[in-house]
Amino acid sequence: MTALVILAAGATAVALLLVPFAVLVNCMLLQRLLLSLVGTTGGNAPRFSTSEALQRVGALLRYLALRAPLPDDGFYSAVELAHMADVQSVFQVVYVSALASLCILALTLALLARRHRDRALAAVRMGSVADLVLVAVLGTAVLTVGFDQVFVTFHELVFTNSFWLLPETSSLIRLFPESYFMSYFVIALAVSVVLAAFLTLLSSRRRQRGF
Repeated sequence: MTALVILAAGATAVALLLVPFAVLVNCMLLQRLLLSLVGTTGGNAPRFSTSEALQRVGALLRYLALRAPLPDDGFYSAVELAHMADVQSVFQVVYVSALASLCILALTLALLARRHRDRALAAVRMGSVADLVLVAVLGTAVLTVGFDQVFVTFHELVFTNSFWLLPETSSLIRLFPESYFMSYFVIALAVSVVLAAFLTLLSSRRRQRGF
């Protein structure tokens, strides 16, 4: 039973961290807002029209999630295409991990709730607190060394080549400047924190009331 609680808590933490990233990135309304805020389509000197940017982003998201081929129109260089192939692998891991965590969470909570509802609540609370701690660590790292360094370190750890070191004139950088990733990072983690805080509060109150 202890193993189930730990598994459920781990699945809760992983789901709270990865599901917002996996879901929000495919929200085109959010993409439209971010692209405008970071100057891709908004500001005094937009780099793309809104329609073209959204078309490019939509095609890229289908490529990352569904492995749909990108338009063969020369928009991306060979190095950019090589980098996006690496990014696709990362996204596939995120999507699979997010889905697997939800499935494991549903299964373990169902098993726990049949006889030990208090343990099911404890598992959710533990996983939610773990997520809050992890987000706090990430936030502290960003505040301490800056988002730029965290961003570079992430790429150095995840990618085994230098394809991600793209010039400012590349299509990917013009479409997705670093400020885009910082904004998305903040929004996704904020959603994760809100969900974790809500589940922590809900599970604590229900345990006090005897479920």
